[in-house]
Amino acid sequence: MKRLKPVATVIFAGILAGCAPHYVNLTPNSLPRADAHDYPFEVEWQTRRSGANNAEVRAYVVIDKQLFPLQRIPQTENRFEGRAPVPRDRQTVLYRFKFAYSYPGLPGKAVSSDWSPEYRLKLAPQ
Repeated sequence: MKRLKPVATVIFAGILAGCAPHYVNLTPNSLPRADAHDYPFEVEWQTRRSGANNAEVRAYVVIDKQLFPLQRIPQTENRFEGRAPVPRDRQTVLYRFKFAYSYPGLPGKAVSSDWSPEYRLKLAPQ
């Protein structure tokens, strides 16, 4: 039994890693200053969770704990885009993406969310 425990741990870790979501941040690392001080954000999100890739997925860009909604990009799969304001005095912005979704569970729908790693956007000095 003791010999099987490390093997079971490795198998379980592999299963969890295979189910982990995958993020592709399509936002540039740096952008010129915008007069309106709102900037574009774009991401691709993939998950292997059964039933999670549906029209009910809600995507957000999160800046300073504020959520700004993203919209699906038409005729693409699992890609979202939107704009979010950045304070005028900031030259660097830390942000991440959040995905809220439901999937089939027992006894009905289960609700979950995924958070991307943190990214950095540099803005050109004024």
